[in-house]
Amino acid sequence: MEVLLKDICEMKSGGTPKKSSPIFYGGNIPWVTISDFKNSVNDVIYETDQNLTEEGLKEINNRIFPKGTLLLAMYGSVGKTAILGVDASTNQAILGIQPKNYEVLNINYLKFWLDHNQEYLSFQSKGATLKNISLSIVEKMKIDLPEIETQNRIVALLDKAKSLLEKRDKILMLYNEFLKSIFLEMFGEKNPNFNYWQEVSIVELGKNKKSFRTGPFGSRLKHERFKEEGEIAVLGIDNAVENTFKWKKKRFISIEDFNEFKNFQVFPRDVIITIMGTVGKSAVIPENIGTTINTKHLAAITLNENRCNPYYLAFSIHSNPYITGQLRIRERGAVMNGLNLTLIKELKIKEAPIELQNRFELIYKQSIKAINNIINSKHELQKLFDVLSYLLFKGELDFNTAVDLEMLLENDYSFFKQNSNQETINLLLERLDKDELNNNRFYDQRLYDKAKEFVFELLKENRIKQVFDDNSKRVKLTI
Repeated sequence: MEVLLKDICEMKSGGTPKKSSPIFYGGNIPWVTISDFKNSVNDVIYETDQNLTEEGLKEINNRIFPKGTLLLAMYGSVGKTAILGVDASTNQAILGIQPKNYEVLNINYLKFWLDHNQEYLSFQSKGATLKNISLSIVEKMKIDLPEIETQNRIVALLDKAKSLLEKRDKILMLYNEFLKSIFLEMFGEKNPNFNYWQEVSIVELGKNKKSFRTGPFGSRLKHERFKEEGEIAVLGIDNAVENTFKWKKKRFISIEDFNEFKNFQVFPRDVIITIMGTVGKSAVIPENIGTTINTKHLAAITLNENRCNPYYLAFSIHSNPYITGQLRIRERGAVMNGLNLTLIKELKIKEAPIELQNRFELIYKQSIKAINNIINSKHELQKLFDVLSYLLFKGELDFNTAVDLEMLLENDYSFFKQNSNQETINLLLERLDKDELNNNRFYDQRLYDKAKEFVFELLKENRIKQVFDDNSKRVKLTI
């Protein structure tokens, strides 16, 4: 049954007391702004950067929302949602949404549905400087509203899938903390030899006089010269901004242009450092980079690897307090923070034994390999979550049977054997069909592995069989 949101929800935005009146701010009443969405815990807001006084709340007509209210960003990050974990007020950029009848609408079902439709809301936004949507756009949205029991089951299923994504984020955070911890143990003051290592300037660690270089001035290398394909790649901030080398949108120049800029060539195992805009990010150029040059936004350093390992230097630039402290002092530029080659050359670093530095490279590469595996797993999970949301909200998933199967897969084969029926086994076989797998019907690798295990057991017990399908010209499983 499709209904308008305005027919099932109470909706109103907050307000902003006069900023020039300090009596309105600094009280005990949480006041949510868009920036507080970033500080939410699993999309629940418990604390705010700013609080209002009782006078401030009166100034915005006592607009306060109870704990559990769904918040929707109407400006800036249009369509982003969060749930209030405490009673709070908001500014006018946020819409507070509450069900008119909690026995008709599960607020978390609405949140998942709005998240699923965030792209639509973003497309509806207007405004040259700050994108925004009006209340009427939200009010006129039509939602397919199943029975509350079905909403609850959909929420439970999506919550579970979402928790898997959150676990990936926690693992990534732990890996990054582990890497920093290992680095500091090896090269920080905790190392008993720290005070015996010589302090040197980075300029002393270059391979030769041409070891330090930035790209050509913008007036020489204009964007008009860039091509979408070619043999000579051009590196920029985006390749180092994550503190590890990443290919983003590739840019190329012609071989003729390269002949003009070959002094700016970047080589395998060079260290690149962002020096404009986002300053101080660093990465090591991979071995298989091919022929590349850098833009003026990057500094490139070719090291004497008998003295300095590039992974040691690159990690030091972005995460070693011994260097980051120097960078903070030396950043220049009132509008755009910036570094230059002179400042980088003058940075001091501890010249740890090269054997220790090389050992860090091995640890770093092993950790990055594990981190990349988790990131890939997270991307796959996100795709599966999106597909699951699509199927559920489109009503294209046999939800009742699907949930039963999820529960069976959560247990061992004995439980499955006792509680499965022809319908659930059929669904299991459909999901394990090659074409079905391509549609990502399993949202968890663990469940996929267990499903395969159960199928082998079913085959051994002759509860299912393999037959040749003339239409698809391949072997299929059937009851």
